[in-house]
Amino acid sequence: MHRFFVTDIQDEQVVFSPEQARQISAVLRMEPGQLVIVLDNLGWEYEVELVEVEKRRVTAVIRRKHPAANEPTTRLTLYQSLLKRDNFEWVLQKGTELGITRFVPLLTERTVARLPKKTHRWQRILTEAAEQSRRGRIPQLAEPMRFPQALANLSPQQTALIPWEKANQTSLRDGLKEAKTNISLFIGPEGGFTAEEIEQARQHNLIPVTLGRRILRAETAAIAAAAIILHELGEMT
Repeated sequence: MHRFFVTDIQDEQVVFSPEQARQISAVLRMEPGQLVIVLDNLGWEYEVELVEVEKRRVTAVIRRKHPAANEPTTRLTLYQSLLKRDNFEWVLQKGTELGITRFVPLLTERTVARLPKKTHRWQRILTEAAEQSRRGRIPQLAEPMRFPQALANLSPQQTALIPWEKANQTSLRDGLKEAKTNISLFIGPEGGFTAEEIEQARQHNLIPVTLGRRILRAETAAIAAAAIILHELGEMT
């Protein structure tokens, strides 16, 4: 069944947004009586029956309600240095599919990509990816942060990892040996982190780790590292 994150759920009725109404009526060509899945982004999933299907308005009634079952128990935050538009958006999409729970756009010394004037597109990418991958919640999208600010905001309850091409001794698996359920992953820009930034990271108890002998593009490193972390912590089984 098709899945939609909806904000207007009152009593037993669901009202879809105008954009969703156009998709349901004009693109999917659905009709009254058909069933879809609605998510409230609070951890609940609803099976609903379409009642009114018009181009600008679609409503439904709730038939069943149960907890959304596909959210990871590990909270993985990706601090991703800004990349060129397509690459950054690809990380948002694929990271959502994998199970990343929070994205923080990061500004580092070697960041060359510029912040977009509006981030509505990023939010739409996260929502659509969460619907497609059967997530129960849309990942959070934080305000962009500079690297020192991100370090200062870290909690002692987090395990914080920073892949670095010169970290030859500690593997990502080694860095997870005493991992908690709250993980922060820092990925640098196209040119990587500077030695000064790595030293700052060490001072804030981040663990520099290696992703192997091959040098990965920034967007590849983000998805590869996230997949390894979630697999090692039992979220990919």
